[in-house]
Amino acid sequence: MTEAERVAHLRGSVLLLAGRVLSLLCGFGVQVLLVRFLSKSDYGGFAYGLSLVALLQAVLALGLDRADVRFLALYDERHDYGRLVGVLIVEAVTITLLGGAVVAVALGVPEVIHVLTNGHGSYAVIGVLLLLAPVQALDTLVVNLFAVFGRPGAVFVRRYVLEPLLKLAVVGVLVVADRGPRFLAGGYVVVSAAGFLLYAVLSARLLRETGVLAALARARVRLPVRELFGFAWPMLLTGLVTSATFELASLVLGRTHSTVDVASFRAVVPLAMLNLTVSYSFLTLFTPYASRLHVRGEQESLRDLYWQSASWVALLTFPVFATQVALARPLTVALFGARYASSSHYLVLLAVGTYVSAALGFNGMTLQILGRRRFLVGSSVAVLAVIVAMCLFLVPVAGALGAAVTALVTLLVHNVVKQFGLRGAGGVGLVDLEHLRCYASIAAATIALWGLARLTHPPLVVGIAAVALVWLGLLVGSRRLLRLHSTFPAVARLRLIRQSPAS
Repeated sequence: MTEAERVAHLRGSVLLLAGRVLSLLCGFGVQVLLVRFLSKSDYGGFAYGLSLVALLQAVLALGLDRADVRFLALYDERHDYGRLVGVLIVEAVTITLLGGAVVAVALGVPEVIHVLTNGHGSYAVIGVLLLLAPVQALDTLVVNLFAVFGRPGAVFVRRYVLEPLLKLAVVGVLVVADRGPRFLAGGYVVVSAAGFLLYAVLSARLLRETGVLAALARARVRLPVRELFGFAWPMLLTGLVTSATFELASLVLGRTHSTVDVASFRAVVPLAMLNLTVSYSFLTLFTPYASRLHVRGEQESLRDLYWQSASWVALLTFPVFATQVALARPLTVALFGARYASSSHYLVLLAVGTYVSAALGFNGMTLQILGRRRFLVGSSVAVLAVIVAMCLFLVPVAGALGAAVTALVTLLVHNVVKQFGLRGAGGVGLVDLEHLRCYASIAAATIALWGLARLTHPPLVVGIAAVALVWLGLLVGSRRLLRLHSTFPAVARLRLIRQSPAS
């Protein structure tokens, strides 16, 4: 991997991170308005519907949404544009057929929705929300296409500016006009569909600008069905594990308790998921770069890319994680009100699980790129068994706390198993001493902040300021590890960074 490619990867990832931060501001507005405006029962019913949608979306693409980036990058590297276009066709047709069938059955046979919901949420709300699954799955395909061809700016606008702002507008109308969950569900579907249609048109222009369509005129479209599904079905299991971690627990919680309990648990899930924001941003560009390195046989460069990305993710995510752990109660009350104070306990558990998942790096995707499919299948099946067992036996007894513990255990077990699977992959999974020190510093800083908050009970603003100071210290201490000079030369103007020799 050349230095120019490494820098382009990190710069593009940071651009997407900036987009995610902007998106999160809108997302926070949406989440806070919904939780505060809707009753606990209404919010719990709506969240229950979104959990159904998330599980459905994880299945519709049959894992192709997680495999497409790898094959698009591979065929572009080989200039095999017939198969590149074939990937797009296979995935689009798969999602359209399965999505259309599911929606048709759900809307044509109302008893299906009543069985799924167990009376939580109206038939109309759930029926409308189900349309989101195929639309969002197709949208993921379009966004991944832009990522493969190195257009982070387009991904930035589509994923982190356009849709979040439109959803915020929908929720704003909901509050001002005093509308209900049905209006909210319809607004979500319209926003997602409009964004997908716009970028579907732009994707055709992208293929023309990059010369893919011109080259395709001299070649024949080939549908790499066997290669795609052979690679994708393990990713389907991985995707199911990811979705079931939160969504299955929510569904079981709703069926065995009430929508109020669902609301208490689901209110803080988006907050905990903020720990994956940086990770998701870096993953968008990590996958095509890592795929190209593997094709070239540059194993040492792949290892370097893996742990460089993991270190950036761990350090950039730290302030979010530390705030959620050390200041969980005042943060939850400030955002959602006193009626959600008990949810702070669930937030701490979820924050630990999601942060560990992010900080360990892209172990699942790397295993897939390296061809460790049997291991991924076996580990995913085992973890799914753990999720189902804990949901069936722990959630009915412990309620929302059981759902939070289930999510924590699932995230820890799944990531430890995947990291174990990387042990023999050319050393990719072996962390060196320098990165290990970074993780130890993060753990020590988090424990210190938590202990200080427990002793002093500082106001939220003071606590956040303390987290920011500690984060700054971690960044300064890790400046050589992050290679700030070569990645972002402008940082050399900062006094604290200037004191470190260039990497």
